[in-house]
Amino acid sequence: MTMRNARRTGTVGLAIAGLVLIGVTPAQAADWEAVSAGSLGSANLILDGEPAGIEPIAACDSEDATSGSTSGAEIEDFVEFASGSTTCTRDESNGVATARVIGGRFRLDGLRSYGGPRIRMTSYSATCNTTATGSQASFQFTGLTGVEVPSNMPPNHKVTIPGRRPHAKPLATIVFNEKIVPSPPDGSMTVNLMHIKLFPKGPATRPSGDIVVGSVSCAPF
Repeated sequence: MTMRNARRTGTVGLAIAGLVLIGVTPAQAADWEAVSAGSLGSANLILDGEPAGIEPIAACDSEDATSGSTSGAEIEDFVEFASGSTTCTRDESNGVATARVIGGRFRLDGLRSYGGPRIRMTSYSATCNTTATGSQASFQFTGLTGVEVPSNMPPNHKVTIPGRRPHAKPLATIVFNEKIVPSPPDGSMTVNLMHIKLFPKGPATRPSGDIVVGSVSCAPF
C-alpha cells in the first residue's frame, strides 16, 4: 500500500482549508467486474430516547442507481446536510469503477447544548476508483470550523471533543479520513471523510449514535 500525505490550501486564520489524501489498496486477482458506491452522508442516532435517522443521502452505485442528488436533509436543531450530488460509474472500455460525491454545507449543532462546539464545513467531496492494483480514494473539504485537524492527516485520524468539565466523559469522537478495508485485504476499500460518534462513553441519557459525512466505496471485483 502506498500513501501520499494530505495537502492543505487556503488561509488558516479564516479556518478555510482543503485536504486531499490518496491511499491505494492492493487487489487480489479476479475476473469479476469492478463496482463502486457512494453517498453524501447519513445519521443513525438516538435522541431523547427515540431513534432519529437520515438514510444514506443521494446514494449511488455503479450497478443500479448511477447518480443521485438532494436538496438537503436534516434532523432539526441537530445536524444538517445541504444540497449535493453523487455519481457512480463503471467504464466499460477499461473496467474502472468510480464513485464521486460533492456536498455543500454541513452543520452539526447538536453538541452545543452540552457545551460543545458548532461544527461546520462549507463544502466537501470524496472520490474513489479502482486500479490495476486495487483501489484508491481521495477527499477534499473547505471551511472547517469547530475542530482542528493537522496539515498532514493520516488515515483514521481521531479527534476527541472533550466534556465541559474536567474529567467529564467526551461529547464525541470524530474520525477523519476513515479508511475501512477487509482483513485480509482484497483490493476493496471504503473511505469516510468524517465519522462522528456521539457520547461514545455515555451516559445513556445523552444522545448516541453515528454521523457519517462523505462516503465512497470501490472494489475491483
